[in-house]
Amino acid sequence: MQISVSPIIAGIPPKIESKDCKWIRLQDVARLESGHTPSRKHPEWWGGDVPWLSLTDIRSLDGGYAYSTSENINEAGLKNSSARLLPVGTVCLSRTASIGFVTVLGKSMATSQDFANWVCDEDKLNPEFLMYAFMASRKYMQELGSGAVHKTIYMPAIKSFHIFAPDIQKQGEIAKLLKKKLEISATVLEQARGLLTEAEALSEKLLAATFVSANEI
Repeated sequence: MQISVSPIIAGIPPKIESKDCKWIRLQDVARLESGHTPSRKHPEWWGGDVPWLSLTDIRSLDGGYAYSTSENINEAGLKNSSARLLPVGTVCLSRTASIGFVTVLGKSMATSQDFANWVCDEDKLNPEFLMYAFMASRKYMQELGSGAVHKTIYMPAIKSFHIFAPDIQKQGEIAKLLKKKLEISATVLEQARGLLTEAEALSEKLLAATFVSANEI
């Protein structure tokens, strides 16, 4: 699938000809759920066994699955707030501050209100495909944000999202291919970082050795 624009668009999508893909209103293939933060004035609602996804977690989880979070809430926190327990496979898009960062829930959990959460219709939309589509649309997502201090994508824009996608079988194939390529890219990047660290250490040793030699002259 080749597309010269963002694979996810707010509002009316552009006309793009493709025999394999078409623009689909995201709410027609996934249920949109919001998040919520239980009151901090009730510490007894916190520290339970319900993972609670927040902006603190999202950058480290970006592009992968979420199995644990930095904070947990409990059943009382769920019952006494608008927080919702979301199912495994929910795609959570950060819409505030860290706009465009995204993860898939590998475990049932709740989220803060900083996320737009998509529960995919398993017969129509592959969660990993949706995650990668959001990742490919990150620059566009960030441009959608508005606000003086912390930029936010507001719900009217999110509710108007359309995704350019093939059928469910092809989505799975594309997701597997992208996952493999991203794993290779991550490995290469890690190796490059290791070489850079070694090069920096070598430079320091050479400088130190040079100064020692100079002082002995």
